[in-house]
Amino acid sequence: MLGFTVLEAVNGREALEIYQKNVAEIALVFTDMGMPVMDGYELFHRLKSLNPELPIIVSSGYGDAEVSARIGSDNIAGIISKPYNHDKLREVLKMVVETRH
Repeated sequence: MLGFTVLEAVNGREALEIYQKNVAEIALVFTDMGMPVMDGYELFHRLKSLNPELPIIVSSGYGDAEVSARIGSDNIAGIISKPYNHDKLREVLKMVVETRH
C-alpha cells in the first residue's frame, strides 16, 4: 500500500538471514524490538555491523527514550511507538526515505 516490497521475518534471526541473502535489494529495515529468538536490539547491532549506513526504523511499546538509550538515537533512522496507525507509519517511512535522497 505504501510502495514498498516487504520481506517478512518471524524473528530477528530470520530477519538477519533474509538481509544477508537480499542485501542488494534492501533499502531499509523496519523492526520490532520485542521479538523471539533474537530481539530487535541484537538484530539492530548485527545489521549495523554489516552495514553501518543501513537505515533502520524501530518499533516499540517500551517508549522512545528507552529504545534511544539502549541503541543511541544517532544510529536510528526512525522510531515509531506502538500502537501506531497507517498514517504514522507512512509519515516515518517518508521521512526516512526523503532523508536518504
